[in-house]
Amino acid sequence: MDLSETANRKVNGHAYGMSALGFLTRYYIQFLLVISVVILALVNPYFRTVGNLENILLQASFAGIGAAGMTLLIVSGAFDLSVAGLLGLCGVLISELLPSLGVVLTVVAALFFGVLLGLLNGLVVTKLRIPAFIATLGMMNIYLALAFIWTQGSRVISVSDPSFNVLGTGTWFEVLPIPFLIMIATYLVCYGILNRSVYGRCLRAVGSSEIAARTAGLPVDLIRILAFAIVGGCSALAGVFLTAELSSASAIMATGYELTVIAVVVIGGTSLKGGEGTLFGSFTGALFFAVISSALNILNVAAYWQYVVTGIFLISALGVQALRSYIVVE
Repeated sequence: MDLSETANRKVNGHAYGMSALGFLTRYYIQFLLVISVVILALVNPYFRTVGNLENILLQASFAGIGAAGMTLLIVSGAFDLSVAGLLGLCGVLISELLPSLGVVLTVVAALFFGVLLGLLNGLVVTKLRIPAFIATLGMMNIYLALAFIWTQGSRVISVSDPSFNVLGTGTWFEVLPIPFLIMIATYLVCYGILNRSVYGRCLRAVGSSEIAARTAGLPVDLIRILAFAIVGGCSALAGVFLTAELSSASAIMATGYELTVIAVVVIGGTSLKGGEGTLFGSFTGALFFAVISSALNILNVAAYWQYVVTGIFLISALGVQALRSYIVVE
């Protein structure tokens, strides 16, 4: 064997190793989800019951629906911290409108309201030139304050309409919760927007390089404003089903929701730098978080430890993204 053949084998072996490692870093959350489900199902009989499966899918739906819209926004190079306040305000709106408008008109009004608040967020970020972190954090406080004022403090408003509550508690074939089916539909719509439309290509272009996008003549501000509106609509949709599931609404009904949604998106493989994102990853990330939460509950681990686990996985996801970038460069 001559030296050239030996060198070629080393290069090919290195390339193969890098491609295999690249595959693992790209789909690591899917591997973790499968491994976690298999291990937990083998170790704990309760985990593999139909009731627990239904609960996992239900809990994944609320963060998953919000993460679908957040994926599009993060791909554009921005993010929204106001979603928890926006969801709570939409929940309070639902509780007030439901007795007089009925289920259908109330849901439509909540979605319209969420889109409007998302548009407002986008206008504040793009037209006032305030960084998204500061602007949306401030808007979250405004939405929470309005919800507290509306509910006269921390009062919880009961929502007891059976026709509405079934949206959060109903199932299809007694296994698939209605919110989970809506989550699937939401991801299909967002997938079409991101990967099958001109607007989706514009989102990626803006997230990859805002300067290049402006030079190319793209309406960067409008593209981001619409992305904020999509996030607002998805958050309001999640608020509809969370309110229905809880049979109540309050200003703080979604405390921590914004960090969970962003964590789901990032762990799923979407880069916080923008320009790159995967809705399949966000979908899987929502399921993964729900599985881990269920496992911790089964093991009687205190709820606050779930925040520790979320932080660990979030930091790990950022590390995996950095490794993947290194592999691509290499």
